[in-house]
Amino acid sequence: MFKSNRAVLTCFISCLALVNYAKGNIIDTGRYTVKPVDTLKIVYFGSSVPYGFGATNNLGYTYMFTKILNQRNADGTGNAWKTVNKSIGGDNTIRLLGRWKRDFVSQKAKYVLLALSLGNEGIHESGKSKFDQFKSNMVKLIALARDSGFVPVVTNCYTRNDFNAKDYDYTKQMNLWIHTLDVPSVNLLGAVDDGTGKWAPGSWYNPGHPNDAGHQEMAYAIVPSLFDALSNGKAQPKMVEGSSITLGKANLIDFKPDNIVHPFTTTITIKADGKGQIMQLLDSTAHAGSIVITDKGTVEYTSPQYQQITGTTKVTDGQWHKITLTHYYARNETQLYCDSALQGQVAERLSIKHLQLGNKTGNAISAKNWFFYRSGMNVTEIAALTNNVLLKSSMELYAPLDGKKDVLVNLAQSTVGLKWVKP
Repeated sequence: MFKSNRAVLTCFISCLALVNYAKGNIIDTGRYTVKPVDTLKIVYFGSSVPYGFGATNNLGYTYMFTKILNQRNADGTGNAWKTVNKSIGGDNTIRLLGRWKRDFVSQKAKYVLLALSLGNEGIHESGKSKFDQFKSNMVKLIALARDSGFVPVVTNCYTRNDFNAKDYDYTKQMNLWIHTLDVPSVNLLGAVDDGTGKWAPGSWYNPGHPNDAGHQEMAYAIVPSLFDALSNGKAQPKMVEGSSITLGKANLIDFKPDNIVHPFTTTITIKADGKGQIMQLLDSTAHAGSIVITDKGTVEYTSPQYQQITGTTKVTDGQWHKITLTHYYARNETQLYCDSALQGQVAERLSIKHLQLGNKTGNAISAKNWFFYRSGMNVTEIAALTNNVLLKSSMELYAPLDGKKDVLVNLAQSTVGLKWVKP
């Protein structure tokens, strides 16, 4: 009887150890210690593009992002992250599910970057059935991770040169779905899209893969402090309703994104009854651009490179309007939107270092919901923003702007802050 009870107890302790192991806890069984998962380890888990194919020596966007993480640690701004690349060319959601235990769980890492495309899923050949397959299996992969105490991050789908208009539409719709998942995500499409679902000129190695330049753009689309924010327990952002702030001559709000910025989107919801400055943007050359409301009541963008977009939609009507500036570095293009109406575009390449929200001159402007994303956005995403859908992929800043509390908060899963500055 005693031996039987001891066997049961031993079995119980072993099971308890396995449960705690999955949760990342240490438990001492008296005979051995089960080690926790490595809470500072990330596994890149996907197909040939995250593997690095197309880049010199296969040192692609995941390797480039690891370098960013290492530099942040060297600068004292980020944790000492370890990364492992377990991506395999040709993989899709079915293959990742098949090698989940062998290639991910065995790494004992806390974080997994799920990095797949609709191309390998077979979207071009089979359409909706593969769209549904990708969606269903991605839900399974996310659940597999979370049910075992791991933290998943999902990359959005990207381009191929053999994509047609229908393939591109499927890609945009899938990405819109990923944007709204309760999981951190990265907008890779907005880093390399030529506007038709193909690779931007000069960014591809072959029809299915980016070159060094394309990989670099994709690396810049990942929020540099994302994993630090996740390690700190920062929750997914939720839309805040009912808050706003009045920006006048005495208060500017300062935001500096981390690291190098190439593709980006910034959007702010404003209400105004006269001319005034909405935002100033400084690029890597310290030249200043701006978004202003003109004497005619329309929005005007002046680039740090001195180009100009003058809008046609009147915003001085006492109503809330969403002003969005989106920049595609790889395809050399900046677009200005008022709500979902394109106001114009210019050819340029920017590397934004610093943004200030506020009005040095002119009338006071009411503002709310300031966002900054590290990727460009297409018309489908702009329309969703206009309809107050909270898009989260590559989000580095979400400031609801609450004038009643007079406190600047960034709800995005990043560690970057905001501050008040005097004009």
